Amino acid sequence: MPFEIKILITCAVAIFVGIILGNSAVYFFNKMPGKWLVDYGEEPSEELLHPTTQRVKSFPYKYIFSVFFVCTGLYLGVKNPWIAFPVLFTLWLLLEMSIADIKYRIVPDQLIMILVLAGIGFLPHHARGIMDCLIGAAAGLVLMLSVLLLTRVITKKWALGGADIKLFAALGLCSGTDGILTIFVLSTFMAAVHIAYRLIKKETSFGDFFPMVPYISAAAGVYFIFLHDMMYGWVLSL
Repeated sequence: MPFEIKILITCAVAIFVGIILGNSAVYFFNKMPGKWLVDYGEEPSEELLHPTTQRVKSFPYKYIFSVFFVCTGLYLGVKNPWIAFPVLFTLWLLLEMSIADIKYRIVPDQLIMILVLAGIGFLPHHARGIMDCLIGAAAGLVLMLSVLLLTRVITKKWALGGADIKLFAALGLCSGTDGILTIFVLSTFMAAVHIAYRLIKKETSFGDFFPMVPYISAAAGVYFIFLHDMMYGWVLSL
């Protein structure tokens, strides 16, 4: 097949998939079962069970999300179409988790379990094979547990939730050892800069709760979109 035809097909598929993902991100979150958005042992409110308004407004978010997924799909599709699908699906799941963390201070375990299954799509894209997935999951778990214990000792509070720890383990399964270390550094830096900015502007104060999943998701997006192929080649060269 001529190269030009491959590019046209790739672009057409990327645009189609991006629009589907952008629209479904809003639709799925609005239809998500209310029980997914509360902690274990809690009963969802009537508004969560039978929402009278959209949890996420269709306008402008389905257009913003669609543009993001279309652009990401085009970029990755031209570079490596086979990794584009698991990356797009992973970013879609992280977007749903980020919205839930911002709006309801919860990260649905059901979405984390689906993310674990999404890790299967990354198996052919690990330079060190399946062991890299398992070590990455263990590294993610150990990293977040260490942060949890350290912040507990310093602040006398639990600064992280169990969902953040499980999410990092699932991400380690998808990204591997190098990936989860990169995501940890990036997400910590992003969170520190943003929180420091809000403290300087007096928009928040020490001790306030900050949803961490948006920072983790943004860092994962930077890694999967821009850094994964570079680090994959680097590991192969070693």
